[in-house]
Amino acid sequence: MKIETTLAGSYPKLPTEAGEMNLRVTRNRRDQGKATDRDVEEAVRETTRRILRIQERAGVDIPVDGSAAWDDAQTYVARALGGFAIEGLIRYLDTNTYYRQPAITSRIEWQRPATVEDFRAAQSMSERPVKAFLPGPYSLYRFSRDRHYGGAKEALADLGAALGREATALEEAGARWIHFEEPWIGKAKSDEAPLIRAALEPLLAGRKARTVLHVPFGAPTAVFDTLRDLSWSVIGLDLREAPAGWDLLPRVPEGRAVALGLIEARNTRLEDAADVAREVARARAARPDLEFQLSTTASLEYLPADRAEAKVARLVEAARIASRNGG
Repeated sequence: MKIETTLAGSYPKLPTEAGEMNLRVTRNRRDQGKATDRDVEEAVRETTRRILRIQERAGVDIPVDGSAAWDDAQTYVARALGGFAIEGLIRYLDTNTYYRQPAITSRIEWQRPATVEDFRAAQSMSERPVKAFLPGPYSLYRFSRDRHYGGAKEALADLGAALGREATALEEAGARWIHFEEPWIGKAKSDEAPLIRAALEPLLAGRKARTVLHVPFGAPTAVFDTLRDLSWSVIGLDLREAPAGWDLLPRVPEGRAVALGLIEARNTRLEDAADVAREVARARAARPDLEFQLSTTASLEYLPADRAEAKVARLVEAARIASRNGG
């Protein structure tokens, strides 16, 4: 059985070869009045094209556009939703990176597509089905400051509905895969399960596209009974930072799929492809009835660009070994 490959999240924006368009330099030049918004848009397109080319050259089955236009995984979508303002910099979880914190200042509502044009552009550059990317509602809420709602449940229901409208717009634009990034679910305690249900039920119900609920940096052990009842297609597990995710495989419902996060996104060490293939075989032995993908654990964006490219190649090599060995 073929093990399909995919990435989770964003990808380095810097080029690896001299002479390639540099999005960061172009943005800096615009800020200095030496380039225009149109120059930045062109740099985003060329960066996206390069990211897709890297994945296609390696043989990734379900590529991502790399979120070239995004500053982080939260604010790009939050800016387009009614009810949000963007405030100052704050640390992203336990990393050395920062994001501008969204603040909820009024009722959350979907107003216009935030990601559809980016998706259409990326899909036009690839013959393979590009996986659309959205923040998950539970994590977007936890990353934000709530200045409006009196309780999280109502806010999460509105946020799930708003992101559901965005997902529908992506489906109407042709998206066959939609990835929802939910790092906070790996930190959730069992008493937060009703909040997670409130956030995810309106988002996942009735989807035409295959949906990936991706949980980096932790295992969603405490709330997995709630997650398993929801209508996602694929659960993405970070099996490097959270090896407890292995214990969830027996609890995955029949007919679903698991994206095995076995290529570490938070260090530069290259995995041994044969070792990774053996871990895929371990998963297959535990649940031969499930479909499996091989994935990065999280976004590769904060690795050096050449190392990220090497990780992509190693991901595909490991999947090919695993596929030859029967998965």
